[in-house]
Amino acid sequence: MKEKGKKALGRGLDALLPAISGGTTEAGSSMRISVELIDANPFQPRVDWSQEDLQSLSDSIRAQGIIQPLVLRPVKGRYQLIAGERRLRAAIMAGLSEVPAVFREADDRQMLALALVENIQRSDLNPMEKAEAFSRFCSEFHLTQEDLGRQVGLSRSAVANFQRLLELPEKVRIMLRTGQLTMGHGRALLGLPDGDHMVRAAGMAVHKGMSVRALEELVRSRRPEGRGRRTGKAREVAAEIVALEEGLQRLFGAKVKVRDAGGRGTIEIEYASLDELDRLLAIFRSSSR
Repeated sequence: MKEKGKKALGRGLDALLPAISGGTTEAGSSMRISVELIDANPFQPRVDWSQEDLQSLSDSIRAQGIIQPLVLRPVKGRYQLIAGERRLRAAIMAGLSEVPAVFREADDRQMLALALVENIQRSDLNPMEKAEAFSRFCSEFHLTQEDLGRQVGLSRSAVANFQRLLELPEKVRIMLRTGQLTMGHGRALLGLPDGDHMVRAAGMAVHKGMSVRALEELVRSRRPEGRGRRTGKAREVAAEIVALEEGLQRLFGAKVKVRDAGGRGTIEIEYASLDELDRLLAIFRSSSR
């Protein structure tokens, strides 16, 4: 599946940007450019940068140098990054004054496309960065979600799901940016009637470490109920039980089922061998001391 995704990205980029398939340096050679002459790509969709990852790359560059040149375009005596901002940031951290670079001719629309596709291929963007980049991409290129999906190797529904995240309140979007919530959490929250409900549910999910499944159950509990469905209170209890099951599964390293009936019930812990049973018994004995 991954190989298919990469091929789709490549074909889409070639179709959208046929004018930048080749470089302006001869035989793929590179030049060394002062970092002081290089400006960031103004269309870079990535906003958040992991300092830990940058430090790791910086250490590697300090020891081995930059293996893959940056890609730049000339602009009024200076240069703008087309691709390689992570390498540039790490090179500056490593104390380099010059970096290897090759040059490409690219207009603003192509700059946006290249920056977006490069990050998608590397899976570097958080859900909100992707949502904002997809929205801008569609607007800049006048593309439908289906068109964009073909260009970046995603289904129309996947593009639509990312763009729907822009409907979330700002407080929730921050949680997705910082990794406190995932794309799945964001999609679940969109099932709530308004922003206040979304913010409260998101805060609860973060505080309790709720999985996407548990949050989906909580969201269902807060929707208007139809005939024959469980009450909102029952749905909330179900969401709490799902979260409890997942917490116990992490604790015991085994499948756990909690069966509740009005505050009374049982907890079932599955084991697949006598050795696993001995391991579970050891956990119980140690906790009772």
